Amino acid sequence: MKRTLPLLLLTFWASPAWTQTPDETVALPHELTTGSGDAFGEEDATPMGIRALLQTRYGQTWTTSARASEQALAQAADGWTVERAFVRLAAKPTNWLSGKVLLDFASLRTGNAVQTVKLAYVEVDPVARVRVTAGLFKRSYSLLELLPIAEYEFADTGLADTLIQDTGFGGRDMGAMVTFQPLPKKKWLKVFVGAFQGGHIATDARPDGLLTGRLESRPIKHLHLGADVAWRRVQTAPNLVPVDGPQDAGVAWSADAMLEYETWDVRAEVLGGDRTDVLHRFNPDFAANAKTFLGGWLLGVYRIPIGSAVLMPGARVEWLDTDREHPVGNHVQVSGAVNVDFAGRLRLLVDLTKQWAEANSMPVGVTPNSDALGTIHDTSYWRFVTQLQVRL
Repeated sequence: MKRTLPLLLLTFWASPAWTQTPDETVALPHELTTGSGDAFGEEDATPMGIRALLQTRYGQTWTTSARASEQALAQAADGWTVERAFVRLAAKPTNWLSGKVLLDFASLRTGNAVQTVKLAYVEVDPVARVRVTAGLFKRSYSLLELLPIAEYEFADTGLADTLIQDTGFGGRDMGAMVTFQPLPKKKWLKVFVGAFQGGHIATDARPDGLLTGRLESRPIKHLHLGADVAWRRVQTAPNLVPVDGPQDAGVAWSADAMLEYETWDVRAEVLGGDRTDVLHRFNPDFAANAKTFLGGWLLGVYRIPIGSAVLMPGARVEWLDTDREHPVGNHVQVSGAVNVDFAGRLRLLVDLTKQWAEANSMPVGVTPNSDALGTIHDTSYWRFVTQLQVRL
C-alpha cells in the first residue's frame, strides 16, 4: 500500500493528458447551474457523453467520550472506503432537449441497491429563458446539496446537509421544476419553482407533496446571491414511507452568498426550519421532540497554481442547533483542508475536522437509542480524512 499511492500519482502526473498550462488548471467560478444538483456541475454541448468519478478515502476519528457505544457511533465511517463511484450519462440530441443519468456504484458495497440511481432526468427548453426539468433530481433547497460534489474542497458537507436530507427538504426526489429568467439581463434573476413527491408513495403518491422555490442572482460579476424555501404541506403516511421513515408537514428556508474569483472563493449560507424527521428528533432526556433547527456555515478557499497542478488550502466553519426548543443541540465544526488538483482530473485531499457537541445532544441523522448506561449522545471529536479523487 505504501508504494501504490506514489506510483499512482506519478502515473497520472506523467500522462500526456495532464500536461496543461497553469492558466488551464485554475478552476473557474461556479456558474448558476444549481437547478438539477448535477454532481459535475456543467452543461454538455456534445450529443452524447459519459463522465466518471471515483473517490477513495481513509478516515480516523478520535472522540472525547469514554463510552464504547458513543465511540463506535463517531467512528462508524473510519477506515478505508470507496466513498463515491459515479458514472454519469448525458445526452443532448438538440439545442432544446437534454437528459442525464447518474449512477453511484459505491452504494452497492453496503447492499443498498436502491440508492444506486442518484439522478435521472430530462430538461426541455420550450422557449427562450424557460427550462422544464422532470424526473429524479435535487430539490432546489440549500447550496450544500445543489453545488457540484466533484468540485467540493472538503471531505464532508457537514451536519446541516445530513439534517436537511433527514427532514426531506434537501436531496433527491421525483418531481418537476420550471426555471425561468424574467429580467432583461439573464444573470440578474433566475427563478426555480418545483413540485416533488416529497416522500409520498404508493396509495398516497401525490405529485405536490413538497413544493420548492428558489431565487438566484448575480448582480455584479463575481457575486452570486440565492434564497429558497421548501414546504411539505401534509405529513407522509407512516406505513407507506421506506428507509427514512415518515416525515411531518413543515417549512424550511435558506439564504446564501458566493464571492468567487479565479484564485479564491468565499461561500456562506444560513438555513433553518421545522424538524420534520419523525424518527430522529426525539430526545429522551427531555421526553419531548425537537421542533425547529437553525444553522449556518462559511468557507474560504485559495488557489495557487504550481506547474500543471493547483494547490488549494481552505477553511470551513459550521454551526448547527438541532433543537432550538431545549438547552441542547448545539454543534460546531471547524475544518481545515488542503487539496492538490492535477489539471482538474486527479485531486488529493487532506482534511482535519474538529467537532464540539453540546452535552446531551442527540446525534444528527441517527435514531435515538441507548445502552446499559442510558441514552447514546453525540460527542466531540477530531477527525482526519485523506481522499483521492479521479475524475474522467
